[in-house]
Amino acid sequence: MSLENLTTQIPTMLGSWALLVAKTIESYGLNSNEIFKKAGINLEDLKKNDARFPAYLMVKVWEETVAQSQDPFIAIRVSEHFKPSAYSALGMTMAASRHIYDALKRCTRYSKVISDGTSVTLEENEEDVAFVLRARPGFRALTHVTSMSATLCCMTQLFRDLAGDTFKIKSVHFEDNLGSTQPFENFFECPVFYNADCSKMVFDKADVFSEQPFSHSKLANSLDEWIEEYLSKFQEEKVSTRVQKFLLKNLAYGDLDQPKVAKNLAMSTRMLQRKLQEEGTVYTELLDDCRKKLAIKLIHENEQPLSEVAYMLGFSDQSNFTRAFKRWTGSTPHQYRG
Repeated sequence: MSLENLTTQIPTMLGSWALLVAKTIESYGLNSNEIFKKAGINLEDLKKNDARFPAYLMVKVWEETVAQSQDPFIAIRVSEHFKPSAYSALGMTMAASRHIYDALKRCTRYSKVISDGTSVTLEENEEDVAFVLRARPGFRALTHVTSMSATLCCMTQLFRDLAGDTFKIKSVHFEDNLGSTQPFENFFECPVFYNADCSKMVFDKADVFSEQPFSHSKLANSLDEWIEEYLSKFQEEKVSTRVQKFLLKNLAYGDLDQPKVAKNLAMSTRMLQRKLQEEGTVYTELLDDCRKKLAIKLIHENEQPLSEVAYMLGFSDQSNFTRAFKRWTGSTPHQYRG
């Protein structure tokens, strides 16, 4: 297990998606600025190109909006205001795709443009193609039924614009239960099921390969290149990721405090604190998480005595390490090593 694979990023979302939600909120006669501000989001900051914000804040927006609007099916109204640009370049390259299957593949490949807290996959058999949404492992609390349903509704709107009357959905499934399925069945024009193991749209495989009259392969390929550069850039620039990489690489070689890490990243301690807060975390959480991952890695390798592992991770004695490890895993280091 490499140290690179131990790095966990704090999930973020695309600002333009939040602006779409804000427009929807206003359509109910509600104050979107107040709702977003209550959730800890400044809408003005999201109007900058490709701005992002911590994904967990969006859960608060959905909860407050549903409470004030009294509309559990707000996702349908979000789709009424949807334009491909809400997904930035991803929406535009999907709209320029050769057929729906091509667009689905692009969405699964580049879904992190919209949110890196949700896993997007295609599951296929001889008859069907399923577009599947799941919360990233460990981040289930960062998703909301409205977020998942809004994504599927907006994707449906995009595909209807792309394919016109030929677009059909076989079935739609949601993990959560909103009571009546009728509003969604009217919108998707297919059976809708609740309490599923994931949120997904299922298509007949024969329907997703029809050539689209307004496809533009050259434009789509050009946008693909831009998206790949963007993803690489924003993931590398995240301060929380840089902190984790530094901790995982250097934690075993001496005590690391926040000022030392900040100095390595060429910023003041106060700036580091502010940047991490903007990404929805704090230094102590990252340090604890890195200690956990290194402890599991070192114990799994079964090379160092447990007392040495405790010392390497900065614990004053083995008993403190044992208590921390039991908090992380539910078992002691001895039990874990077996």
